[in-house]
Amino acid sequence: MAKVVIDGKELEFPDGTLLFDACKEARGEPLPHFCYHPDLPIAGVCRLCQVEIEGMPKLTIACNTHVRDGMVVHTRTEKVIKAHKQILELHLINHPVDCPICDQAGECGLQDQYMNYGLYETNVCKDDKVTNPKAVVIGPEVILDKDRCVLCSRCVRFCRTVTKTGEMGIFNRGDKAEIGTAPGVELNNPYSVNVVDICPVGALTSRDFRFKKRVWMLKSVDSICPGCATGCNIRLDFEADSIFRIKPRYNEDVNGRWMCDSGRKEYKSVAAEDRLKVPTANGSEVDWPTLFNEIREFGKPGLVITSPHNSLEEQVLGQFIASEICGGNISSGLSDSFKGNADDMLVDADKTPNRTGAGLAGAKEYSAAELIEKIKAVDAPILIHSNDFDGNSEISTTLDAKTVIYLGTHENEISKQAAIVAPVSCWAEKDGSFVNKHNRVQLFKRAVARPVAASEDWRLLADLMRLWGLSDVPESMPAVRRLVSVRVSELSNFDMNAIAINGEIPGAAEPDDGGEG
Repeated sequence: MAKVVIDGKELEFPDGTLLFDACKEARGEPLPHFCYHPDLPIAGVCRLCQVEIEGMPKLTIACNTHVRDGMVVHTRTEKVIKAHKQILELHLINHPVDCPICDQAGECGLQDQYMNYGLYETNVCKDDKVTNPKAVVIGPEVILDKDRCVLCSRCVRFCRTVTKTGEMGIFNRGDKAEIGTAPGVELNNPYSVNVVDICPVGALTSRDFRFKKRVWMLKSVDSICPGCATGCNIRLDFEADSIFRIKPRYNEDVNGRWMCDSGRKEYKSVAAEDRLKVPTANGSEVDWPTLFNEIREFGKPGLVITSPHNSLEEQVLGQFIASEICGGNISSGLSDSFKGNADDMLVDADKTPNRTGAGLAGAKEYSAAELIEKIKAVDAPILIHSNDFDGNSEISTTLDAKTVIYLGTHENEISKQAAIVAPVSCWAEKDGSFVNKHNRVQLFKRAVARPVAASEDWRLLADLMRLWGLSDVPESMPAVRRLVSVRVSELSNFDMNAIAINGEIPGAAEPDDGGEG
């Protein structure tokens, strides 16, 4: 261990700790920086994190220095602040300062440092500036504005060490140096938009988000990506009832600071044209009282079919209905459904967020032939909660001869033939939890409102339980989560109402947030 004095505060750190990280703990905020990133190799190119170390003749960059016992460090002296100002001035020499039209405005490292140090006037004439191309399309997801780049090399290091695809590089030298891709090469790896997240200025922008919304107008909520069984922790950025982007949220035990490009597009399904928006009975739009009267006439269900896309809470309510009314006759759909490609980073072959949770709730998967036999054996209505069976025509034909009560979010073959269609909330329109492939229970939260005539899933399931004469029906989400602990043996000692926001694994200690993110 090394005892270090930073700005008059004595602290102790393990040997090998970066001085940058030590200063962050001592100051309560990181040093000014562009090139440093906790998940990338050290570059030491921006020179902005310089500090004064007693006994050293010159200022030292903290990102490439390790603490040593007895070190005395100053981060706010006049000498250090002067150096920071001079370095910022060098970065701004060729920067266009086009903040009013830049997507990064409001969350830009250069903008923040400029305002922190009060550099309002430049000493360099505009005519002396080197200009570089703007709006260069370097891949299917990313656009590069070269004139904004501060050559921090984060994007280059990401492509070399994280994705190991190496598409990006720094070309030329001196004031002619620029970021780019080699001729004929595109930035097209499955994680390319992460370079936009880590860009400290507005040089790299997302083609999907570009010019859509000023970031200070957005609100954010923590959520979980529904795109696959990995369960990446994400942040939904939205305004009013529209989601504008998805960004990764740090969780060392799940996705670190990254997420795939495909997962960033999951928000588009929330406002898709084929959303179910109004209840229907026998093909006609009805109000909810009429819908419940129709369901009462059909009688109690004989089979419940859920989906690995449903939340854990919804799975348990489906299990409750099946066990009390259907003799435990419940399925979570087809085995091996929603499968696709995987990689060795984050993308899993299972394209559902809660197959593990469905299994914990006792909903079994069946082959197409097995599920068809179960459907044929039921004379009573079949309650289907958000499952499209991968478009299996045989199952669709079999269901056509049955009374189907369908709870779903989007139009599909099942919704078109169901006697009852009840529109419910998408994942971004409700609270819930998913269990990822590693048995980690993770919360997701509501960002936007559901369609006006749609129902929140757990409330609709609870209303159906009351309609069919069940008792002990939960009246709130906390009550539903208590029911999860009662009905899922693996979670019997697990408080579902006290899950850490970054997720928990039953029986495991709460994971450490890990710092910056």
